[in-house]
Order: sequence, then C-alpha cells, then structure tokens
Amino acid sequence: MSKYSRRDVTWQPSVKVGSPSLARVAALVALTTALWAPAYAAEKIVTPIGKIAAEHKGKFVTVQGVVLSERRFKSGMRYLISDDTGRITLVLFDRELKQAPGPDRLIEGATVNVTGKVDFFNKEAQIVPVRGTDVLIVKPAPPVRSLAIGALSPADVDKVVAVQGAVTEAANFSAGFKFRLSDDTGQVTVTIFENVFDSLVRPEQLNVGATLSVTGKVNVFGGELEIAPASAGRIRIVAPPIRDVRPYALSQIGGNDHNAVVRVVGEIASIEAFDNGSDLLIQDETGVQRLRLYQVVAKRVRLKVGDRIEAIGRVNASKAKGIVIEVAVPADIQVKK
Repeated sequence: MSKYSRRDVTWQPSVKVGSPSLARVAALVALTTALWAPAYAAEKIVTPIGKIAAEHKGKFVTVQGVVLSERRFKSGMRYLISDDTGRITLVLFDRELKQAPGPDRLIEGATVNVTGKVDFFNKEAQIVPVRGTDVLIVKPAPPVRSLAIGALSPADVDKVVAVQGAVTEAANFSAGFKFRLSDDTGQVTVTIFENVFDSLVRPEQLNVGATLSVTGKVNVFGGELEIAPASAGRIRIVAPPIRDVRPYALSQIGGNDHNAVVRVVGEIASIEAFDNGSDLLIQDETGVQRLRLYQVVAKRVRLKVGDRIEAIGRVNASKAKGIVIEVAVPADIQVKK
C-alpha cells in the first residue's frame, strides 16, 4: 500500500455466534474503530495554513483558501492556495486530478477545501490529497469578464479576462508558444507556456486557422499586451484549424520569399543539432533547403535521417545566413508514410 493511500476494509470474522472468542473479536473491532476515528475527525478541522510546520509532515490536515495560481508539472498540477495566515501548495497527481473538480472550476479565484497529507519540497509546505474527491470547491471563482480584443487596455494588466478570436499567426520561444489571436476589433498575443501546452487534450488543434476562446491574465511584454492562460482548461478550441498553405518545390524558395509561410515535402538528408534546436537538411527532386526546429518543437517530434516529411514554416532569408524555413509548432511537421 502506498504511503499516500489507505483503504477501508470490511472484515467478516469467521466466528460462530456463541463462540467464546466472539467477544474478543468485537473488542478488537471497537479498538480499531477508535484508533481510526481521531484521524478522520482531525481531517475535518480546518487548520490555518500559517500554522502548518515541520511537525505536521506526514500527517493529514484540512485547509481552506483561495487559489492564487495553477501550474502544470510532469505528472500533475500544482495550485498555490492562500488564506489569511499563509500559503501552501496543493499537489494533485494526474490520477487524483481526474476525480477532482474540473480544470474549468479549479482555477484562480476559487475557494477550495482540501484534505491531504502534509509534505515539504524545498522547505515549502505542500498538501497532497490521496483522493481527488478530497478537493472541494467551496466558492467558485468570480465570473471572468468577456471582452472584445480591441477593448483590452493597459488598465486590464494583471486582471483575468476572456477573449475569443481566430489564430492568424504562430511562433515559438524558449519556454513555449505564442499565437496571434484576432477578432473584428483587434489582435492580441496569447502566450502558452510548455507545461500548459503539454496538458492540452488536442495540442495539434492549437494552430493557425483555429478559433479559440481563451481565459488568462493580461500581461505586458515588449511594450505589447498579451494574455497568458494558466492551465489547459482555460483554452477552448471553438473551431479546429483550417490550413491553406501554398506548396513549394524546394528550388522555388528564394530570398524574395522572406517571411512567407510555405509548405514543403522532402527527405531528411542530415540532422545537425545546435544550442537551441536542430537544423534539418531536406531534399526533393529539385533541390535542398534548411529546415529549422527550435528546441520547443524539436523535442516534441521524432525524426531521423531518411524520413520523408511534410512541413509548414516561415521563410527567414538573409544575405549573411542564407535561407532557412522555421517551423513554429510541432503539428506543422509530419512524417509521411
């Protein structure tokens, strides 16, 4: 049995009525119940978060507070919870996460009641429920304002808003992906970090041509407003992407195609790693070109020399470095059978 789990056991003693040992069995059952009762009772007493200390490690407690933030890790989610006395991290592994309130409810601003075992990571307290049902929504998060993209302003910075629009551009950066979201009133960048991207049920649908509904905090980066959803549950694909990208023979692509988005098909002749990703030399019957996969893309696709691939990317042409086709998202490179 895992140290984070315990089970209720129904025990039927094989003792006949009237047997001299029945009284001893009954006493044992009563003693066992008495020993377990305080533990369950203690879980129902809400402990102020600020009172949780080293001596609570390994013990079960109940805390109640407001979700301040949410963050994906490899095998689950971490939620920072706060009350008037302090903060603690709620750790929900994927198995328990399936039993917990949905990701659209367990979000920033919701008040939750949590029962779990106390642990410490980097000297910071964590509470780890053994069942997803030990996480209860006491008060839902406040309603989020839905705005037209053009209505966003610097006054919305640090506020959580909801917008909807079509993805018109995609790009990547060292820690994730950026999508340009547009409606009839304006456009805004949606920044999706790797942990959120990897939590999406259908990440391949998050691409140019899709219609998205996004809820997230408004930030400023490079002097421009952007929206950063804290979890996959705050991204909804309203309509899947429709791509209509012009196909090019490799020899057709030249310096005049700088910044154009192209579709190419070719065989991988070589793969050369560099600090931030990999360069692929691809060839077709007309010529060769370089295809660049930055690390956030390269580590999410499996490629080898000899693979025949289809890729969509943006042409980056310069006199100093020549021509390279840069792939924005993992779904834009596919191995053809």
